[in-house]
Amino acid sequence: MCFNPKADDAQLLEALQKYHRENIANNQDIAERLQAEYGIKMSASTVKHRRKELGLFGSGVTTRRMPDTVSTQLVLAQMDKDPAKRHGVRTIQYKIAHERAVHLTRKFVLDVMHDYDADAFALRDPTAKKIRRDPKHPIGIHERWAGDGHDKLYKISFPIWGVVDDATSKWLGGWVVPSNRMGEIVAYLFLCLVEEYGGIPLQFSTDCGSETTKLYGLINALRAVFYLDIALDELPAHVFLRSVRNISIERSWLRLRLDFGDNVVAFFERGEESGVYRPQDPDYYELCQWLWPILLRKEMKSFMDFRNGARMRKDVDKPGPSGMSRNKAFSLPHKWGGRNCLLPVDVNIIREIKEHMGGDALLEFVSPEFSERAECAYKSLKIVDLTFENVWDVFTAMLPLVYPEKFA
Repeated sequence: MCFNPKADDAQLLEALQKYHRENIANNQDIAERLQAEYGIKMSASTVKHRRKELGLFGSGVTTRRMPDTVSTQLVLAQMDKDPAKRHGVRTIQYKIAHERAVHLTRKFVLDVMHDYDADAFALRDPTAKKIRRDPKHPIGIHERWAGDGHDKLYKISFPIWGVVDDATSKWLGGWVVPSNRMGEIVAYLFLCLVEEYGGIPLQFSTDCGSETTKLYGLINALRAVFYLDIALDELPAHVFLRSVRNISIERSWLRLRLDFGDNVVAFFERGEESGVYRPQDPDYYELCQWLWPILLRKEMKSFMDFRNGARMRKDVDKPGPSGMSRNKAFSLPHKWGGRNCLLPVDVNIIREIKEHMGGDALLEFVSPEFSERAECAYKSLKIVDLTFENVWDVFTAMLPLVYPEKFA
């Protein structure tokens, strides 16, 4: 346990910047997260002083001090990243905090959005209400992990497999993969999470697809090896649920599509519409299969970090956590009456199983030989940051470098 480190302490700086990007300004909340996640003991008043020393101010102070031209541009720049116009005021506000480490008041963001694109508000229908929520009564984190595949990006050849913690809806993992319908890949991704967290949940839920049969066998085997005393007939290690009943992951897909997926498709299709990308050409397709996963995996991680750090709406009638971020609910389960239900396992055995399955090569879109050639070409361009706005420019620049004989 570390007590009251100074503002220049590297670990404290990392933590406070992380919480700032989660749009947290409550000093008591920050003090509790510091102790739970970093082992740093600090009072709320000291947190306030450290944040002030580091220039980490809340939305009221920042909005008053920052020139309107600058703060308005921050909002407009974030709106430009949403060509599908799916992002509401709260999402824009939190994304600015997440990406630019700047807190702006909700009213300011709302006013700018109304001034510059009022019609977009009418386009955002309440699609979240289409999925019916059945009441659940979670007992803690790792009680159940919910996993599923997201097929909306199959149209551009980049499917996703994801897992969330059922009690808190925290994203535990989201992967852009060659296929989310291959049992070997799905089972391998489960083992990645087991290794990361050092244990297995009390239960795992998926829909009943052909790709989940291997996962079903693997989870039951791990339970039998490490926890034979827990009867599978009383507490199944894995349950199959219809998609509409696997609520936590299904609701997570909705936000992924609205905040991420629709825009990904829009940016991707610009390549075809402009003639930059010719999917019928095998060389173009191969390079696309190497370059786009790099961008999508980076953006998928950014999406998960953002969603996990954003505060959930307060719902006094909802059992379990509300009115807090998924990160806080996961790190401080006692705040909503939960506990840690993780079943620890020997991660060395997990690593051996992963290696036997083929390792991370299972997740690659192209051959190792092509990947090495493409990476050399990419590095030679000295790209500072690969984004949706420049990815097709990078693609065009890489083509003659990767296929010199074709573009000679």
